[in-house]
Amino acid sequence: YAGARPIGVSLIIGGVDQNGNALFLTDPSGTYVPYDAVAIGADSDKVTEFLTKNYKHDMTLEESKVLAAASIMLISENIQSYENITISEIKSETKKFNVIDKNDIVKIVETAKQQYQTEKK
Repeated sequence: YAGARPIGVSLIIGGVDQNGNALFLTDPSGTYVPYDAVAIGADSDKVTEFLTKNYKHDMTLEESKVLAAASIMLISENIQSYENITISEIKSETKKFNVIDKNDIVKIVETAKQQYQTEKK
C-alpha cells in the first residue's frame, strides 16, 4: 500500500577518493551520515559508544584493525571462533581493497584481547 517500504537496509560504506578517507552510515530512508567510526546491527549503540570512546584520528591502520576486532569481541558470545571475523582494508596510498588473511586476523584478535580486555561485558 502507499507509503510503506517493504524492505529497509542500513549500510556502512567506506572508501578512499581524491578527498581522502570517508565512512558513511546509510539508513532505510536513504539518509547518509559521515562518521569516523560506527556500528550497525545488534548492540550497535554499545559498540558505537565503545568506538567513540576509543577511536583516535591519528590511529594507524593496524591500530584501527585492532579496535575493530575489539568492538566485535565486546558483544560476541564466541570470540574464540576467528572464522566468523572478516577484516578488509583500503589503504589511502594505493586506494586498493584488500581482505586480511585469516592468520593475520588471529594476531589482530589476540592483540585486541590484550589491549581492550577491561572493556569486555
